[in-house]
Amino acid sequence: MGLFQKVGDKLSHEAMKYKIVFLPDYRVDLTYDPTPIKAGEAYCRIWLADVNLQKDVEWFKKRYPVVHAAVRFHHGNEVVTIPYLAKPGHLRSLGTGDVGTVIQSNYPITPLFPFNQGLVELQAGLFSMVSDDPVAKFIKVMGRFSELLPVPELSSVVKLAEPIYQGIEELLDMGDRQLELVYQQAFTDATGGGSNLLRSGYFAVILAEEHQFNSDTLCVVNDCLQMGSPGNTKVFLKDSQPLTGYSYMLFRIEKQTQQDWESLTKIKELVDLAQDGVSNGKYEEVKATLIPAIRTTIMRSPDIAKSDRKPMIIKIEETLKEEGLQSAKGQRRSLYSIMQRPLPNIDAGTEAELASLERLFAE
Repeated sequence: MGLFQKVGDKLSHEAMKYKIVFLPDYRVDLTYDPTPIKAGEAYCRIWLADVNLQKDVEWFKKRYPVVHAAVRFHHGNEVVTIPYLAKPGHLRSLGTGDVGTVIQSNYPITPLFPFNQGLVELQAGLFSMVSDDPVAKFIKVMGRFSELLPVPELSSVVKLAEPIYQGIEELLDMGDRQLELVYQQAFTDATGGGSNLLRSGYFAVILAEEHQFNSDTLCVVNDCLQMGSPGNTKVFLKDSQPLTGYSYMLFRIEKQTQQDWESLTKIKELVDLAQDGVSNGKYEEVKATLIPAIRTTIMRSPDIAKSDRKPMIIKIEETLKEEGLQSAKGQRRSLYSIMQRPLPNIDAGTEAELASLERLFAE
């Protein structure tokens, strides 16, 4: 039985009281689009923005905090679990005079991944560990390994995810730990209904009874959870103060309309090779060999949103065609610059070919 399953069983018996608050966009200092995300049309990244531990000044002297998170989502046709561990080196105490200990995190706990189907599930636990526990050194090592996973081309490191996840769970299960706060949630796409739609913005999990404070006063300033004047305006920017006296975790969901194109090394290498061939006057050979390889690689890539696959192929092929017509050595275009081009018109034959290819890889 995994650590999070044990935690879930414990919660079902002990009924830990906590508040979950999705902060509306007018309670955040930054401007963003809170529209729910449709499957296949965007890229997401989840951040651990801010954490607070309500403990006395002996915290960090005898015990230290550890945040363990796991996010599950579809990567291609498989469901992957991306683990994250905030090791002690990531945690910063603001001083022994503070009422609580703030952990200024703002670390990505997932890569920028395409949300193409299914659910996005988040589990996060805030634990405390004994300072002289020998497991602490191994936790630091596993924390460093977890930093390798939040990269845009997840397919290049996805084989590391499961061993790291298992290693983190085993270490925390072996160590002298105490559960301070835990959160579990599954997010759906824009058509899922309910209040758990996947969308840009901030949400907080606070260890508190519902009646202990007014949730309308919560706000986010500089990626920190604070309390300020309630209302639909930005008045809270003038009078907000840090939320103290409670343990909490603040998360941020980021939405992007484009992937980090230059990080897609397999596709980038094929496109570079094709441009070199065209530049050397071998456009027909490129068209016969490399363009089919580029099409297949893009359609099979789990790192690209469904809505981007056909436009990406069309833009790359149009670029290669233009370079072939020029019949001269030119400067190689980056994959990023190619993807910034407007989508050209395509003939019915090409449209039919791509539609057929799309159906083939959807099966």
